[in-house]
Amino acid sequence: MRLEGRFGGLTDGLALGAQWDGSRLSARVGGFTDGTDVQVWLDTGGLSGRVGGFTSGWDVQATIEAGVMRVRLGSFADGTDVTLHFTPDSVTGRYGTFTAGQDVTLRHYAGEVRGRFGSFTRGVDIRMDLGDVPFPLGVLLGVCALHLWLAQGRPLTPAR
Repeated sequence: MRLEGRFGGLTDGLALGAQWDGSRLSARVGGFTDGTDVQVWLDTGGLSGRVGGFTSGWDVQATIEAGVMRVRLGSFADGTDVTLHFTPDSVTGRYGTFTAGQDVTLRHYAGEVRGRFGSFTRGVDIRMDLGDVPFPLGVLLGVCALHLWLAQGRPLTPAR
């Protein structure tokens, strides 16, 4: 069973799809022709990966310790930090800095994840059916989708 989901609205959002083989997450954010590949694998001390291709993409590094996932999207000098606090049924955290970032609020219900990146008034909704993909890896895919969304210059939309 694979992860299936949606980042954003029905007409203006991005499709999410992923497979987990026990050591590697192979995912796609967006459509068949206009999407971006995401590869994340187990590495010494955490997770490593790549969003996009060799020439047009960025690295992903993540560690999980005591219920906190720390993610770096991009290079050391030009990247974005994400801090996520996990409980068995939720995730809260921050993408970016205090002044130039977005809140992360997600709920986990029996294999389904729903939530929002951004504030109540301005943000992007996400929905995922996890399938066999572990909850933290599904959340990491959502963070990568947000980074792609913002890199494409898409605005955070008002709540509907």
